[in-house]
Amino acid sequence: MPSLLSSVVLLSLLCLLPLLSTASNSSDLATTTAVFLSAPSFAVVGASNDETKFGTIVFKTMLEQGLNAVPVNPFVSESQGISCLDTLASLPDPAHTSISIVTQPAVTLQILRQASALGILAVWLQPGAQDETVLQFINSTMDDTTYIYTPAIFADTGGPCLFDNPAMPDLVSTLEALG
Repeated sequence: MPSLLSSVVLLSLLCLLPLLSTASNSSDLATTTAVFLSAPSFAVVGASNDETKFGTIVFKTMLEQGLNAVPVNPFVSESQGISCLDTLASLPDPAHTSISIVTQPAVTLQILRQASALGILAVWLQPGAQDETVLQFINSTMDDTTYIYTPAIFADTGGPCLFDNPAMPDLVSTLEALG
């Protein structure tokens, strides 16, 4: 049976592997971020009325930065005093909208299918919103949509192994840096 130390070292190495493949993609990140932020409107899937949830933090940060953003969540009526849309199909102009997704991977996959059908301009998956199935969908289906995601490794527990990777920041960090 492996020791606790060897398990921690193995998990740490697994978490660092994506850094090797993403560290050289900073210009790609700058380009995809520019496309994402060029949209005249934005939506945050997973924003809620819970101030501690990352979806709400993303949405609040977008509003504070002056972005024209709406929350999408069929389970709550509003976020930050703005009525939630039930679905991406309720967006007035999906082709000119960038969306941030802050949901569990199974929900993310459903959202990506909607986004693909609607021709959403760009998608930013926040930490923990993707798994292997989501990434396979993106690589095979989302050819015309710009996407950004923060690398994560999923352990047997199903939870993400997240790390601070300045080459692939989350949307809140990016917006705050742009100031």
